Amino acid sequence: MKHPEPDEEHLLRRTARGDRAAFEQFYRRTAPWLVVRLRRRCTDEQVVAEVMQETYLAVWRAAGSFAGAAAGGSAVGWVWTIAARRLVDAFRRRAHHAQPPVVTRADVVAPAAEDIALAAGVGDDVGDALRTLAPELRQVLQAMVLDGLSVRETAVLLGLPEGTVKTRARRARIAMREALS
Repeated sequence: MKHPEPDEEHLLRRTARGDRAAFEQFYRRTAPWLVVRLRRRCTDEQVVAEVMQETYLAVWRAAGSFAGAAAGGSAVGWVWTIAARRLVDAFRRRAHHAQPPVVTRADVVAPAAEDIALAAGVGDDVGDALRTLAPELRQVLQAMVLDGLSVRETAVLLGLPEGTVKTRARRARIAMREALS
């Protein structure tokens, strides 16, 4: 009888015990998905490659700190949070060196599946309303709604206090409601 494939959380637990095969399997499962998400936010392949390397190095070193489903998190969400932090750090390093990051523009990149589904389900009015939002409100809305991140994960991604994320999410919802009424 063949054993079922271990899930990502189980692979992280084995990685925390130094199991390289589990780490490699975790990488093979999550890296393709992660690189696509990073490329949606940054078109500079060098930055994406650096963030990927830094992320999986952090996963290898800190797999034991993953709290898991018991803390309401998923292994994939945990890896995305690490990658998002690394991407923000890369943007900050570039800003510090006066080289603005090459940020993906929505009209240049093929839309993600969830963007297509959202657009198909709600029509052009929502897209127009989203475009009228202030960038800081749109970022919070994208992270929480389109990316499905929690308030805490959004705070980490954007480098903001959780209270600020909650306030901006509330302001974004109010602005969207007004724009669509």
